[in-house]
Amino acid sequence: MSAQDSQFSQFYANPMYLNPALTGSHSGTYRVMANYRDQWAGPLDKPYSTISAGGDLKFDLRTKGSYSAGNDKVAIGLQFYSDRIGLINYNTTQLSTYAAYHKVLDKATNQYLSVGLQLGIAQRGITYNNLTFEDQFDGVNQYNRPTNEILPGNSQVAGDIGIGLHYSITPAKNNAYYLGIAYQHLNSPNVSFFDRDPITTEEYEAYTLSSKLTLHLGSSFPMGDFAAIEPRAIYWSQGTSQSVVLGTNLRYEIEDSDEISTHFGAWIRSSKGLSIWSPTDFILSAGFGKGGLLIGISYDANLLGLTSDPFRTNTLELSISFIGNHDNDNRFCPVF
Repeated sequence: MSAQDSQFSQFYANPMYLNPALTGSHSGTYRVMANYRDQWAGPLDKPYSTISAGGDLKFDLRTKGSYSAGNDKVAIGLQFYSDRIGLINYNTTQLSTYAAYHKVLDKATNQYLSVGLQLGIAQRGITYNNLTFEDQFDGVNQYNRPTNEILPGNSQVAGDIGIGLHYSITPAKNNAYYLGIAYQHLNSPNVSFFDRDPITTEEYEAYTLSSKLTLHLGSSFPMGDFAAIEPRAIYWSQGTSQSVVLGTNLRYEIEDSDEISTHFGAWIRSSKGLSIWSPTDFILSAGFGKGGLLIGISYDANLLGLTSDPFRTNTLELSISFIGNHDNDNRFCPVF
């Protein structure tokens, strides 16, 4: 009941969810994105599923006659997010607006400092039809009696605020460095379904969603004229939950192919449970890009041995993004 937010293995393929300061973090005028995560489809009749979709626009703040590359930029974005937990249909649906300002620090190296803000509203709901309680047991083999449990309304709405900061420098093609920090659920929203005691009418104590701290960094190093290695790391901390992902992508641009590229990556996720850190997932990823279109797929192999068949607790994730009016003047963050 004190679990962390949903995590995407392809975290850089969902930049606004990762850090509000990454709104408009692309080499184009606009970007549209969609992500889908299907977790533990084997052991669960209705697995955890998470969907996000959105887009952002970037505008140059240029003086008359100036060239767009190397100018300050502003960006706005909109994102829809839905997370569903199987059997009881515990759903979280959120719509968020984003804004970011990208301040140029050095034109020659495309060096930017970005700050971002997220304002959202989230609706949480639960289905009671699939829940059973002790007093419903008929004494033989069924839970078919009525219950005396007092159940609250099954829908709850709360506002959500997040902020972020990001630094990037791109001194040359296939050579870049990135560092970001985000603090989400800044207002610690009350997510309790209970409002007042039905007998005493006293207000129940608020159950707040813990704020989440995200630290992420990445880089890109050229390997010849058409390849680059892109190591990345991310750290999440929310309440008592902590998680770290380390790994790298290898990106290869096919020569004379109209901006066609392939991406391959390997990652390890470690999480802190009640007291100790332990590796939880080994992640493989692959992607294909052509011009402004990029499609990615990843597969999480669970390392905890939660069932006798380890393949039953694995996770599949898909991502797709498209950057329009591609100008190739800079990159604020890794694209996959």
